[in-house]
Amino acid sequence: MVELRDTEIILNNPIDWEIFRDKTVLVTGATGRLGMYFVEAVSKANIDWNLNITILAEARSGKKMQEVFGNSLELPYIHTIVQDITEPIHWEGDIHFIFHTAGLASPQDFTNAPVDTLWGHVLGTHNILELARERHTEKLLYVSTVEIYGEWQGEAGIKETDMGPLRCDSARACYPEAKRLCETMFAAYEEQYGINYVGIRLCHTFGPGISLYDGRAFSEFIKNALNSEDIVLQTDGSAMRTYTYVADAIGAALLAFTKGNEHYYNIANIDNLISIRDLAHLIAGFDIKKKSKVVYMHEKEQQLKYLPFKLGIMDVSRIVELGWKPQVGTEAAFRYTFDSFLQRR
Repeated sequence: MVELRDTEIILNNPIDWEIFRDKTVLVTGATGRLGMYFVEAVSKANIDWNLNITILAEARSGKKMQEVFGNSLELPYIHTIVQDITEPIHWEGDIHFIFHTAGLASPQDFTNAPVDTLWGHVLGTHNILELARERHTEKLLYVSTVEIYGEWQGEAGIKETDMGPLRCDSARACYPEAKRLCETMFAAYEEQYGINYVGIRLCHTFGPGISLYDGRAFSEFIKNALNSEDIVLQTDGSAMRTYTYVADAIGAALLAFTKGNEHYYNIANIDNLISIRDLAHLIAGFDIKKKSKVVYMHEKEQQLKYLPFKLGIMDVSRIVELGWKPQVGTEAAFRYTFDSFLQRR
């Protein structure tokens, strides 16, 4: 499912691949929109530079694993672990590096399964940290979110050392509060057990492999345009967002993992800053039948639980200083994603 174009975008970063030589890498949530790219990028680097890497791909569904990776699963260095991340992971052998991407993260999840969302992140991260402690894992990568910063009123970009207030007395807080707790868990395991880790905080990252039914605004827009339907905005569409193409984000993550000396790195393509309204019009224009148009829903009719405040824009100077240069603009990123669904049809 991952295009060669996208793995080349990832590898077109100054990543220190040599640290992976002769190592075993575990990727949790391997069939998700991030995990699949980690698996394929490491696999491509393994082949290109003969690194002798062993890749462990963990996911809940063996069927989806086959759908996502296909013939790649026949490669002798890729092994699958089919289980829920909330259960302890069993693997006989070394695990040198862990990329932890597993966890529910969509408006559909927050609305319909807040308890599962909360415990999925907390229990999954606990299992990963215990595994790392038992196996003396050399380093972990944790995928966090811009939502941990909470409410942000300022105009300046949010730095990794900033933090805003976050109301904990609503079910919608299941996601950001779980992510905040997971970040605390990493800090605690480092303090008590010497666990080495780096975290990335993502903001609106997408690409081929996303679900069109998870309630994210851009997913809904793409689904509507594919079906030549109207795009219905549940707000006035004035909120500004930065959208990062998944290959750019994975390249940044691997750069942070191999060359970073800080605990956390903001990752967002700030050049891809666009309002929800303008994004809706952009994607409506992809409709090959030219029937999609943008309409507005009354606020009282909203069904999904979106974040009750506007997210701030992150400062990305820390990751840029490592040599990261995002390569995919807004229109191309959404065009690549839209076309991936057309091809499947």
